[in-house]
Amino acid sequence: MAKDVTLTIDGTSLTVPAGTLLVEAAKTIATDVPVYCYHPKLGPAGLCRICLVDVEKTPKLQIACNTAATEGMVVHTYGPKVEAGRRAVLEFLLLNHPLDCPICDKGGECDLQDYTIAYGQSASRLADPKAQKPKAVDLGPTIVLDNERCIVCQRCSRFDEIITQEQSLVVKERGQKDIIATATGEPYVSSFSGNVTELCPVGALTSKTYRFKSRPWDLERTATTCAQCSVGCALNIDERHGDVLRTMSEPSDDAQSDGWLCDRGRYNVGFYSDPRRLTAPLLREGDEWVQLAWDDAIELWAKNLRQAGPAASGALGGGRLTNEEAWLWQHVVRALGGDNLDWRTGRQRQAAAASFPGSYVDLENAQAIVVIGRPPSQTAPVMDLRIRKAVSRNAARLYTAGLHAARSSVPETHLDKLADLATLLTGVERIAFVWDGIDLARGAEAAALMTQLAAKGSAIAAFIPGEQPNARGAEALGLRPQNGGLDAYGMFEAARAGKLKALSILGANPVLYHPAGGAAIRAALARVPFVVVSDLFLTETASLANLVLPARGAFEKDGHVTDMTGTILPLRAGHRAPEGTLADGDMLVALAAALGVDVPAPDEIEAHASGATSSAAGLAESSITGPAPARRESEGSLAVAIATHPFAGGGTVQHDDRLHELRPLPSATLSPASAAAAGVSEGDTIDLAVDQRVVHDLLVRVDDGSIDGAISIVDGIPAAPANDILEGEMARLINVRPARTLAAGAV
Repeated sequence: MAKDVTLTIDGTSLTVPAGTLLVEAAKTIATDVPVYCYHPKLGPAGLCRICLVDVEKTPKLQIACNTAATEGMVVHTYGPKVEAGRRAVLEFLLLNHPLDCPICDKGGECDLQDYTIAYGQSASRLADPKAQKPKAVDLGPTIVLDNERCIVCQRCSRFDEIITQEQSLVVKERGQKDIIATATGEPYVSSFSGNVTELCPVGALTSKTYRFKSRPWDLERTATTCAQCSVGCALNIDERHGDVLRTMSEPSDDAQSDGWLCDRGRYNVGFYSDPRRLTAPLLREGDEWVQLAWDDAIELWAKNLRQAGPAASGALGGGRLTNEEAWLWQHVVRALGGDNLDWRTGRQRQAAAASFPGSYVDLENAQAIVVIGRPPSQTAPVMDLRIRKAVSRNAARLYTAGLHAARSSVPETHLDKLADLATLLTGVERIAFVWDGIDLARGAEAAALMTQLAAKGSAIAAFIPGEQPNARGAEALGLRPQNGGLDAYGMFEAARAGKLKALSILGANPVLYHPAGGAAIRAALARVPFVVVSDLFLTETASLANLVLPARGAFEKDGHVTDMTGTILPLRAGHRAPEGTLADGDMLVALAAALGVDVPAPDEIEAHASGATSSAAGLAESSITGPAPARRESEGSLAVAIATHPFAGGGTVQHDDRLHELRPLPSATLSPASAAAAGVSEGDTIDLAVDQRVVHDLLVRVDDGSIDGAISIVDGIPAAPANDILEGEMARLINVRPARTLAAGAV
């Protein structure tokens, strides 16, 4: 542990740990030293020199971002000498900088603008024309780059090197000609690209979705929690005139996000003002939809539940509800005597790892990390940044097991069998296990291994990234069958047999996601006399319902959610919902009144919701009470890995037109060896057959990081739904159509 040192900054004595940078030491006495290249999460760079300070007994000004505090040091952060130095730095930075503050997106929150006013001189001494650089460069699907505004602080390229480990952004050319570009010349594509626009201290890197939309002083900001995945990142909603224009990270959110946002959380906001949003209850009459008043819709819902009775009624959904709504949902169902209730409307079967609870900091500090099934890079991107940090900075070892690679931009070791880890991990003090909660047999194997390692003295932390953002809250608050009730599989089987008379689905899309298969679920829903769905859009499931209720999104309601570690986090409404919509909780309160079910007071409901810690006893203890799916095997050459993608889905992503460049194409990804063995190449088009089930028109991608002997397809793409296929089934590649190539000499 570093010893403390005492120094003086601007006449104030303070004590800090030895080695503390002056820029950070100054913050402890509420003194801000100006910085451009420096960022607390990136460390010192020493590039821009704007942080010059005067250290007594030192002949020259020093940079506060790369000078450590020492015993007895006396520092001045202002004064004639310091101000002259900063003025000189600013003069060089502004030599070729365009005078376009009135139209620059960064205007009003620009560090260059602020420091020029504070320290700069009133006029430029440059007699020559300013150097010209590329302007409005399309850097990738999310970013436009104005190179002429860039001050080459290199925050963006250092973020890409230090934090994501992807090393896509670089500085090219030299001197006044240097520009930010991608290393390969290809578009900048990353799950975290939006962070560089926020890191940029000037207006060089701008967001395509926010460019020329607003000034910061015209925005209304609300602090809330991201509800796009189960990490629970803190974020800020910036709204203007009823439109959500952008979301911004919360730099102080060290416990959850470490100060970053993934692109899904940052950019998937356009759906809030999409004209396709439902704004009135819809009743199906034949092939037509008829609008209903809310009172009539609730009464119709209650009437059908009464007629069906609890044994012939089912309730699905909950992973996209707040804790309060989840508790209300199970409360109403069980008050009616029902127990056919399940939040698991997709592949995930378990949400909590209560036997070995851990925090994100535990993950970051682990010496070995084991990823089983779908990796966090697909399901919880900001969590994956913790894994990259653990490997790159703390020398942790990363292991993967199963058909998926980690895709974490850091070295990994892939194992076919979890049992191989028993020897590799013996003696390792801190170990983190990350399981996707899907394959219960693999989860039980991991639980046994963790118990074995814990008995030998290892500290274990286990995580299950949720397939739905509030999966853990829904599971903990009782949205699962008990006392012989049916789970989702059981309800769909009962529906196909004509035994289910009413089915209520809140905020879920099983037609696209449930592994019983889209065709089977469509057939099941067709046999149910009354299906009610609450959602923001007419999704694949909602379009088959008898009654559709227009719901509100996460930015439009207050409440709480539970992240994958069991932490309760607040949701705060930062966007005015369209007229005619209701939060699911308000629908449930109205339904309870129509059914004569007593509802506790709001503070009592919140108290129940605040106790949303998992009751699961172990990593792989299943709460399935209905029949689990049997894994179907067929002869073939490749094992199917069912992947996910941050921008796949038939709901909010599909109804956000600004994200068209980010949505994945239907594709099949193979390793080079597997592609060669199958006789396919990058860009070919294939069909994938498992028995008689076929996924059509998949674009072949060849990736060095893929697992040999596996073929990966993305779940949740409406154009090529994959939920009729189970992980590990053997598939054949059929109808191979080679990629078209230009004839020799063609232009």
